[in-house]
Amino acid sequence: MALDLFRLLVFVTVVDRNGYSAAARHLGLAQPTVSHHVGELERALGTTLLHYEQRAVHLTAAGREVYRVASVMLREQDQLTESLKDIEQGRRGRVRLGASIAFEQKYFMERVVAPFCRAHQGTLLSLRFGHSRREAQAVVDRELDLAYVISWHLPHEVHFERLHEATLTFLAAPGHPLVGEERVTVDQIGAAGLITAPLTGVESTYYRLVLREFGLTGDHSVLEMDGLQPRVLAAEAGLGVVATFIPEYGRGSSPGSLVPLSVEEPAPTVEVGLVRRRAEPESASTGALADWLRAATTGSRRTRPA
Repeated sequence: MALDLFRLLVFVTVVDRNGYSAAARHLGLAQPTVSHHVGELERALGTTLLHYEQRAVHLTAAGREVYRVASVMLREQDQLTESLKDIEQGRRGRVRLGASIAFEQKYFMERVVAPFCRAHQGTLLSLRFGHSRREAQAVVDRELDLAYVISWHLPHEVHFERLHEATLTFLAAPGHPLVGEERVTVDQIGAAGLITAPLTGVESTYYRLVLREFGLTGDHSVLEMDGLQPRVLAAEAGLGVVATFIPEYGRGSSPGSLVPLSVEEPAPTVEVGLVRRRAEPESASTGALADWLRAATTGSRRTRPA
């Protein structure tokens, strides 16, 4: 079956933009042209892919499968184009990494990202931060090559390689009353008030569960903000205490000007590791970054796992 990539692009755009008119505007085409390409794709495949009813696109079962595969094909086309440009411009390659929001911190940049970039000049690193499950799913969907995440409810399709643990750490501004305490209790943290993530996603749910096991509930939240850096800024402004997971290699480097609190009770830990696609060859750049992450975060370097 000969599939026209442009027609697949038009079809995917209609779905993503939820309509023919919006897809036409995005692609710079006339609406009848968009309708024609979708119709020709349906004729080539011998099946109906979508219905447009009540101002919304509704995919058929076949349409959902075509959308899934077409999205992968289009991303791989983009990746091939980027790889050819890299060769033309003399780059050694590129690698796309997704990392948990927990690692959007200075120590990760100083001890992992910057040394990798210096040691692999000519390799373009594309880095983004997000919720662990989303970044892991992006590896499955081929939007990313690797993910460095917390093992919270990850998609079953991924291969998770455990690297280390990270410890829940409470931080406050230098002038906060709890910073001067030799030992801080959970009750004191709760009374001071927590700056937490909004309860809007899977990772936030797990984050709240860890806090609850530690004796802190949503009632102790004084401010909810999405993203670690906004919570750090709020804590620096004296609005409360922020909690995040810090691995052993990140000790001694707190976010911003915040100071770790010396907590009396043993702190919870989480597993952190690498997410890769199963049984698939990796590029040299992806393998180099995976090896670098292992060495930088655990002190060990080994060949890529099968």
